[in-house]
Parts: sequence; structure tokens; C-alpha cells
Amino acid sequence: MLPVMLVGSFAGVFSNLGIDAYQAFLKATGIKIALGTVSNMTMNVLSIYVVAALSYRLAKSYKADCFMAVSLSLMAFFILTPISAVEKAKMINMNYIGSRGMIIAMITALTATRLYVWIVGKNITITMPDGVPEFVSSSFASLVPGFVIAIVYVSVGSLVAKLGFGNIHDMVYKLLQIPLQGLGTSVVAALVIVFLSECLWFFGIHGTAVTSTILFALFYQFDVSNLQAFQSGSPLPYIVTMTFINAQKGPRYLALSFLLLRCKSVQMKGMGKIGFLPGCFGISEPYKFGLPMVLNPLMLIPLGFAGPINVGLTYLATVSGLIPRVNGMALPLAGTPEIFKGFMIGGWRMAIWHIVLLFVTMAVYYPFVRMMDKQRCAEEAQAAGASRNENH
Repeated sequence: MLPVMLVGSFAGVFSNLGIDAYQAFLKATGIKIALGTVSNMTMNVLSIYVVAALSYRLAKSYKADCFMAVSLSLMAFFILTPISAVEKAKMINMNYIGSRGMIIAMITALTATRLYVWIVGKNITITMPDGVPEFVSSSFASLVPGFVIAIVYVSVGSLVAKLGFGNIHDMVYKLLQIPLQGLGTSVVAALVIVFLSECLWFFGIHGTAVTSTILFALFYQFDVSNLQAFQSGSPLPYIVTMTFINAQKGPRYLALSFLLLRCKSVQMKGMGKIGFLPGCFGISEPYKFGLPMVLNPLMLIPLGFAGPINVGLTYLATVSGLIPRVNGMALPLAGTPEIFKGFMIGGWRMAIWHIVLLFVTMAVYYPFVRMMDKQRCAEEAQAAGASRNENH
């Protein structure tokens, strides 16, 4: 998935640089639309690529027909994904096929492919005579699995709808959001939300998408009050706001870039070079899925705790008066340059504080990156030795 994610990440970076003259140039030349198209057809439909890639690899491991497995898995995913009717047009909401739909994409690819492999393995297929061309016989052999998979996933989608969740994508996020709704608006609630958001990413679930509704409902009003006070020159009333929570997780992926660039493993150093520019702008997907961090046990602890540690330290620094309260300025999570983000929400002291958070994050990640680097170096040495033996 790395080529797709990198193309989308760079398009997002170049499209969202917050320089007025640059943005005017992009709009005047039509480049803004072109970059938006690239982003839409990469990061915003990432779940479709995940279904195809995961299904293909799983089918290949079972020596099954990869093309049929991918086709039927995509069919199952689209069956579970709702279609909206707007006037005379029917369309799929891109929220369901981007990173927010990742968990359903993974589950669908794994289960539909496994179901296809099981049915074919049990020889529950339509067998054609020997004289029939292979492409015709293989198509008929996939009819029974196709109908079974369609029936299973239509039934699942209908059951979810009858339970009142609308569709399976919304069901996952509603079930994850319900426990968060009673947390309140304290710094403890903020730390819990940040921790859960980061841990959900470990399982391939877009943690920010899960928690954004709760954050908006609970904390955004405090951003509005702080911004109004900032504009009037009055003391800022609140410490913990939505901007505080989102921006004070620290420049985690910039920190990870610096660590990866110092690794001995060719793969990890290469990832550092590739992900450095996106990391400068807070874009994490190249590392989340390319390093990877998703489903990587070595990355679970730093992934889950780096954000909460930074938020907690920032709260203490704010209470002690070391840094100012955030001014309530809403900044995009991805696209705003790290460090400069701190300057925008709290002036030069906040920018310096974000440099401090950079080093804190590097300290959190360092032992785990080092362990991973040793593993990758050993794997690369083993692969190199095997290659030399084959050549001899």
C-alpha cells in the first residue's frame, strides 16, 4: 500500500500548505483541483485498496484463484457499504471507503476470502466438462462461492440495519463512541480519549475518526471561548480544549522520522527518508501502514502512550505558567507544519515547547525503534546470506 499512501500524502502536503499566495496560485492554475483528485483517489478511498491487497495475499497463501477472491471480497465490501441517493444520482459516501472504513475493509477481505477458499476447497462448485475453455470453467466454478458470499454479506448488512445502526461501518464507530460519551471534560477525560484514539490505530481503526465526534461535542465550545477572549485581549478561560488535545499530542511522526533516519536497517532507514516530509506535516499513514505500526506489537506501547504523555506534560506546563493557554485557533490535524503549529496556537513559547515535545517523543519511541531495528537488521543479514548461497 506504500506507493498509494505516499502519493496521497504528498498530494495532501502540497495542497494544504497554509500560505495565502501559494494557495491563490494553486487555485488560479487549477493545480488545487488536480491535487484534490489525487488525494481523493488515494487516501480517501484507501479501504478499497486494502480489500484488494489483503484478499490477494490471503488467497495466494492458500494457492487459490487470487483474481476471483479479490473480486468477491470487493463485492462483499460494497454490499456492506451504503449507497446514498441525491436527486437522480446514487453515490457512496467517501467516509466509508477511506481510512475510516479500514476496519470493515480488513474484516471483509479476510472473511470473504476465507469463505471463498473454504467453499472451493470443499469442491462445492459447478464443474464443467473437460472440453470447456479454462476461463469459462473457472468462472462457473466461482458462481456458487459468489452467490454464497453475496447472501452472507447481504444478510449481515440487513441484520445490522434492523438493529438500528444503519450500516456496519456506523455500527463499529457508534459502539466505540458510546463508552467515551460519559467521560466529561477534565484533563483525565482528554488523556483517556487520546490514549484510546492512538490504540485504535494499532488495530487499523481510524482512532481520530472515532473520537472526533466526542471531542467536538465536549471540548470545541472551549476553543470558541478561548478564541473570543484572545481576540478581545482578555485572559483565556480554558486549558483543555479540542485544539489543546489535538495539537499537544506532539510532533510524533517527525520524531519518528529522525529516529528512523539513524537506524542501521536498510528498510527502516528507507522508511525514514520516505516518510520524513509527510511527518513534517503530521501525516502518519506512511508509518502507520508502511513501517508498519498497525498490528505491530513492538509499536503498541509508544503508539498508545506518546500522545497522552505529551498532552499530560503540556497540561502541567500550562498550569505552571511555563507556556500559555492555546488561543482556540482551529488548525488541520494534517497539513500544518510541526513546530509552526505550536507558534500558531500559542506564540514563540509554544513553538519552543513543541521542540521539547519532539525530544520527549523521541525518548518514548527510541527503545522500541531500536529493538525493531535489530530485528530488521537480523532479517536483512539472513536474507543476504541466503541470496549469496543461492548464487554459489
